[in-house]
Amino acid sequence: MNKSTYFSILLFLALAVNLNGQMLRGTVVNQDGLPLFGATVQWEGENNGVVADEEGRFALAQKAETANLLINYVGYNEIVIEILPEENDVLLEVAGVANLMEIEVAAKFRDTYISSINPLNVESITGAEFKKAACCSLADCFETNAAVDVSYADAVTGAREMEMLGLRGLYTQMLIEKRPALSGLGAPLALEFLPGTWLEGISISKGAGSVQSGYSAITGQINTELKKPFEDHPFYVNLFANPTGRVESNIHLNKVINDTWSSGLLLHGSYHGRDVDRNDDNYLDIPHRKILNGMYRLFYRGASWRSQINVHLINDEREGGQIAEDNAPSGSFYRVKQKNKRAEVFGKLGYIFDKPNTSIGSTYSFSQHELDNNYGNTLHRGRQRNAYASLVYSTILGNTDHQIFTGASFLYDDYDEKLNDTDFSRVERVPGVFFEYMKCGGAADKVNISDRLGLVAGIRVDHHNLFDWLVSPRANLKYDVTDNTVARLAVGLGHRTPSVIAENTSLFASSRTVDVLETPKMESAWNYGFNLTQSFTIKEREGQFALDLYRTDFTNQVVIDLDQGHETAFIYNLNGQSYSNSLLTMLSYELAPRLDVKLAYKFNDVKVEFEQGLEQRTFVARHRGLINFDYDTKKENWAFSTTFQFVGKQRFPDNSSRPEELVQDHTGFSPAYTLINAQITRKFKNFEMYLGGENLTNYKQRNPIIDGEAPFGEYFDATQVYAPVLGIKGYFGIRYWIGE
Repeated sequence: MNKSTYFSILLFLALAVNLNGQMLRGTVVNQDGLPLFGATVQWEGENNGVVADEEGRFALAQKAETANLLINYVGYNEIVIEILPEENDVLLEVAGVANLMEIEVAAKFRDTYISSINPLNVESITGAEFKKAACCSLADCFETNAAVDVSYADAVTGAREMEMLGLRGLYTQMLIEKRPALSGLGAPLALEFLPGTWLEGISISKGAGSVQSGYSAITGQINTELKKPFEDHPFYVNLFANPTGRVESNIHLNKVINDTWSSGLLLHGSYHGRDVDRNDDNYLDIPHRKILNGMYRLFYRGASWRSQINVHLINDEREGGQIAEDNAPSGSFYRVKQKNKRAEVFGKLGYIFDKPNTSIGSTYSFSQHELDNNYGNTLHRGRQRNAYASLVYSTILGNTDHQIFTGASFLYDDYDEKLNDTDFSRVERVPGVFFEYMKCGGAADKVNISDRLGLVAGIRVDHHNLFDWLVSPRANLKYDVTDNTVARLAVGLGHRTPSVIAENTSLFASSRTVDVLETPKMESAWNYGFNLTQSFTIKEREGQFALDLYRTDFTNQVVIDLDQGHETAFIYNLNGQSYSNSLLTMLSYELAPRLDVKLAYKFNDVKVEFEQGLEQRTFVARHRGLINFDYDTKKENWAFSTTFQFVGKQRFPDNSSRPEELVQDHTGFSPAYTLINAQITRKFKNFEMYLGGENLTNYKQRNPIIDGEAPFGEYFDATQVYAPVLGIKGYFGIRYWIGE
């Protein structure tokens, strides 16, 4: 039997599990209908309860007789609700603000957590976590996170790229408020296009995730939630500067017009114009850049109808490379110039029915992205026009324990792209349909196995005008071993369309020519995963341990081969094996009152079969480690955060065809190194100041550019970067806001 047959059997057995569970399930919301993450729910007279997840959902063992349910949330009065034994799903509204001066907070919620209720393996990062670092952009928001790694793509452009489960971020689907975004021509700088202050939270779904957002998730999905005008401050400003000459500002302007309408304006500006060359190689360590970024948001929230419309505009200009000598003629020195312009309109429209958890909603987006890039003598021009629409209907089967989601989507991408005189233009049209079943479960004290099970199982079918039919089956199974121990299994198939030029622009910061040997095929891979999450309490302080084991097996992949000499980067379709084995262990615990520690270790075994044989993928550290300490003073007016990152050895491409004296620092494997980042924050009522430092060990890659003295010669290469180029960096910032 093939893999699809095995998967069908697994899905059938999972769906055949008894769907009837003696559980009380529900959702906790406030008077505005917003979910209250962290609300505690327990039976009157009992000491043990449960905590509502990020969507306000909870699950509690049902009582055989009528009993009172207690709901508590910081800042609200306790409510007591009588629950009848035949009730199995409830919507609980917590209203009535308590006198905050009389409330003593007995416990705090983690700024990073893994839900014990969601069948998917989702790690959530809250806005409070972002404030522990500079977080000028989405790329900076993963600094204290072990699941996602961020590195520089080359030594001249300043572009950053993320990795998850040992693979490039291209295989992780990027979502903005559960909408596919920032793919294609926008991918190289995608992490820079979302300022950190705009983000409300990030959800990292590992492995085979939901089919609702498309077929592109192979290693997982990263969903960013933006600040909503009705939840954000009416006025907020964040100012940032560092000694290298970089300055940034973020301004939020929000208005609650009435009970149903609200609007917001998010503005971002960044500028860096100073020449910085600390390693004296005559190349800019930081490219000059000018960024203007703005988004307008309009929301309608009626009793049944919900709608939003957003307009997002970006203008990003960067220039790096050699520092020109006085009176040097243009063209005699190596420069990289990048210009990106993006305009996008996106939104949602939905209707909520009277039946619990029943709604119909649509998501849409229209965007145009233009780029005009020069890499020395290499020219890259492009324009991408994108349209996306989806329709989702969700309802319950019997009770809120069983939910179904079904719908359709349509994707249109028109690429007009050229590399020098070679045309890589194409048009993609992809209609698709999907169905997904979700069972929320969790009650380790029940004999019936279905009470302990949670399940998300779905399938989608898409038709691609260039690659024919795409079938994407996925299943995620959760089992509550005990009240504090959760095990998850996941399996799924994902696909993605490669944009071989736009996604590999770092190659152009070298003398290599790019040779696409054959028409790229659709990339496809199976992902298998296991997660174990253990929550515990020691000395009345809470902690969490998580173990992730994932394997990704490619059936089709576009291979970037840098090992066949220094002259050419060969691009061709996989003919053999390509896989990634990833292990991640994480431990978080409140070591002492207000002192949190986070420990993580990651092992990545990533190999690709090139023409010359099976090799470890270049610039992937097999071993990584992270230690993070966070401390808040008793009055919470001071906050301290320190992060240690260990990065293991990484393989260089085969440089044996270059002169030995040029590549003595780029042979075999790179050395391992450690980075230290720290930040101090002083908090006032509506004002914060923060002072921080990055790379406090001042570790710098030695000679990051090969043959930098001859950038137009045959040996020049600025792409073999494994560590920071700049060294130690300090920064200072202020946050000020008006209103709650």
